[in-house]
Amino acid sequence: MLRNQEVLVTAAENLKAHGIKNTPQRQVILAYLMTSHEHPSNEMIYDHVRKSGFSVSLATVYNTLELLQENKLITEVAPDNSGHMRYDFLNKPHYHVICVSCNRIVDVFDAHFKQLETNAAAETGYEIYNSQYEVYGLCPACQAKRQKAANK
Repeated sequence: MLRNQEVLVTAAENLKAHGIKNTPQRQVILAYLMTSHEHPSNEMIYDHVRKSGFSVSLATVYNTLELLQENKLITEVAPDNSGHMRYDFLNKPHYHVICVSCNRIVDVFDAHFKQLETNAAAETGYEIYNSQYEVYGLCPACQAKRQKAANK
């Protein structure tokens, strides 16, 4: 795991490599997404940036997330229970398994799903830029709760 300063430097390098102006707010937002396993919502990101000592508006967070998405550094993931989109850093090909009850998201680092892009291009003639693959189900904790409730 990278230390905070190393993550911030890596975030700054990622911004520069994508031609994005490096501001402290952008840097801390990207660094947070690079290290978070929570798939945070815009509200969670906003709270994190403010707790990190930066003055930032929610609009700045939204705009930064949109900019990072346009540059394919992050991706949107399924919304949380309150309807806020969640975000994930695109460091390695992976897909998401999402619990339909509690909205927990788990990353599955297996690039085989990318073959679907090749198949889609071959079948349709489209030039494929990107895809997202999400699997929905019931996580083990929610399965246990359901089982416990059924046994009552």
